[in-house]
Amino acid sequence: MAQAAYISLSCLPLPTFIEGRRVELKPDGSKMNQVHLEYFVFVFVRKGRLNVIQEDVEQQISEGEIFIMTPGYHKYVWWADKEAVKLDWIYAYVGGDWHVQSSLTPAKNSMKTLILHPPVPVQTLFLMQHRSVEQPEQVYSMVDQLVSKELNCNSKQFFEAQSIFIKLLSCLQTQDNAKNELTQMSLSIQRYLKKNFNKKITAATLSEHFDARPNYIVRVLRQTIGMSPAEFLMQYRMEEATQWLLNTDTTVEDIALNVGFQNIYYFSTSFKKYTGVSPTKYRQNAKAK
Repeated sequence: MAQAAYISLSCLPLPTFIEGRRVELKPDGSKMNQVHLEYFVFVFVRKGRLNVIQEDVEQQISEGEIFIMTPGYHKYVWWADKEAVKLDWIYAYVGGDWHVQSSLTPAKNSMKTLILHPPVPVQTLFLMQHRSVEQPEQVYSMVDQLVSKELNCNSKQFFEAQSIFIKLLSCLQTQDNAKNELTQMSLSIQRYLKKNFNKKITAATLSEHFDARPNYIVRVLRQTIGMSPAEFLMQYRMEEATQWLLNTDTTVEDIALNVGFQNIYYFSTSFKKYTGVSPTKYRQNAKAK
């Protein structure tokens, strides 16, 4: 194989399964062409060896390997050389940021607003573009299900297929010690901010608690969920405030204090920036529905 290439996919939003196909190519000299590819194509070679040309670069994908074709290339060509090739294709759409590099680098968050009360996963999925299939029994079982489905987007079958596809991506993702450490650090920061959201938290507070430099803590959170600690904390407080406004009769002044604001004016200004309306108006609108 050539030098390893890693595809970084933003998982916010999640990649979407489009369709699966099963194909057999015969070694008769014919070549298949794909022009202006719109989707990611996950190619699983089940038998034989597939030859692929991508932008004048030729690659061979052997039995038991996967190759991921990326959108944006003008032309792909593939063919069977000396023996028949059996392969499965999984087409997928990625609405968020993605890029291909020789190292693991996070993709940018593509969603403007996240719901922070549930655990926020790391947003980047790392996939090696060309690799052997590990755990083939588990992987091929899911591939078999996806290529056999005739989907109707209005039926629950689509959502079942999407669920299988996400599990498949999870099996294919590249595991890396640095990435795992980054993940765990990010989750620890998120847990700390959620637990102490109603207290005064500064860069120095986080630095002392995690025994790390402030710029490192900022980088960890930005690389994993696309937000700084200050942005995460502000959004979490706003989400908490909306629950107080919707589910209690607590005054706006007390809600401000309960979610960590000492200044009612700053709270109201921040809330309006987050929701588009003042806290009082937000509560009134909810009761009117």
